[in-house]
Parts: sequence; structure tokens; C-alpha cells
Amino acid sequence: MKAFTLIFALLFSFYSLAGNIIINGTRFIFHENAKEITINMMNSADRPAVAQVWLDNGDEQNSPEMITIPFQITPPVAKIEAKGGQALRIKMLDKEHLPTDRESLWWLNVLDIPPMNTDEINALQLAIKSRFKFIYRPTNLGKPELAIKQLIFKANNKELTIENSTPFYITIIKITENNKKAYLNNEAIMLAPKSTETIRLNKALRSGETLIVSNINDYGSTIASKIIVK
Repeated sequence: MKAFTLIFALLFSFYSLAGNIIINGTRFIFHENAKEITINMMNSADRPAVAQVWLDNGDEQNSPEMITIPFQITPPVAKIEAKGGQALRIKMLDKEHLPTDRESLWWLNVLDIPPMNTDEINALQLAIKSRFKFIYRPTNLGKPELAIKQLIFKANNKELTIENSTPFYITIIKITENNKKAYLNNEAIMLAPKSTETIRLNKALRSGETLIVSNINDYGSTIASKIIVK
């Protein structure tokens, strides 16, 4: 009987893991003045692994060969020995058509493909995929760490409208009332540059209330800021 293979995709927002493959980051920033960036992968398993790596523009259903991106990944497929490592190089090919007044977002996919175990009947093979934010950042956009303070929060009963006039992608993971622990939001929010989004809250808010808003910075750390509701 043939071994069964199950492709099981996992999306990790804040973990730098793809199965047994460890990635040296949770999100990656490609600055406009960089020629390329390097991403390091480490195989923590006691057996070799094959990693396939590609970028997509948000539609994770597209196969890698159907996606057109302005970057080149070397190598796109790599065998990583047990307890070994592999460096990925991502090079810019063409930035001519990318916006210069805001960030652009792609998703870095890392698929850990374990070797087929032919010695065990009905062996279950897990190929685990993780996706990480990959952001292209033009120069002269300002300081991203100040962007959270530039957001405008407007309350309307149990709805909260967030206006992001900045050129940065901002990921908010937690919203609480000042000095309280209960989350007001049910899920993380990723705000695109120069966009507005309205979310439902677990309780009503009024203008003038103070919120503690926690966002993720470039290094994957959580930063809490005090925000006054308009």
C-alpha cells in the first residue's frame, strides 16, 4: 500500500517556524536602497528537509509558477541537512512600477517538505507551510515607529473606525480600555497604507475614552500605545 501524503498548511502570524525549519525573523523589510536581503533557515530536525520558498501577493491559492513578482529568490528549493542551515537571497529585479509614496506588501511562503518514509506502511507525511509578511519600503517615508500615533480612532457604539493616513502597513493585535485586560477586538487587524477600516468591538465606546493599542513593530515585538478615541 502506498504511503499517504497530506499537505497541511499552517498560517503563523507571529512565529518564525515552518515545521522543523526555523526562520530568522517574523517579518522582513526590503528597503529601497538595498540590492538584496538574506534570510537564514535552520533545520532543527534529525533528518534532512527540503524547503520550497516563494513570494505571493496575497492570494495563497496561486501556485508559485503562476505568480509574477519583482524579486528573485535564490535558491527557490533547497535541501537542508539535519541540524544544518541554508541562506536565502532575495534580490530586487524591477522596482520601476512600485509605489514610492507607501509600502508594498507580499507574503513569503516557506514550505517544509519532509522526505517520504518508504519503510512504514500508511505513513503520514506532513508538508507544513508558513507565511511571513514581506514589505518593500521606499526611502523618505518617515519613521515607522511613529505611525501608530498618527492613526485616528473614531467610536460609534460598538463600531470603531480606524483611519491610517500613514504610508506604512500597521498590524494591531490587541485593543483594550485603559487599565483593563479584556480585549475589545476579536482578531488582529492589518491596516494598509492610506486606508480606513471599521471593526466590531465587544463593547460600546464613547468619544474621549483612552485605549491601549498594541501593534507589531519591524522586529516582531509588541508595542503598546495610549490612544484617545475621537
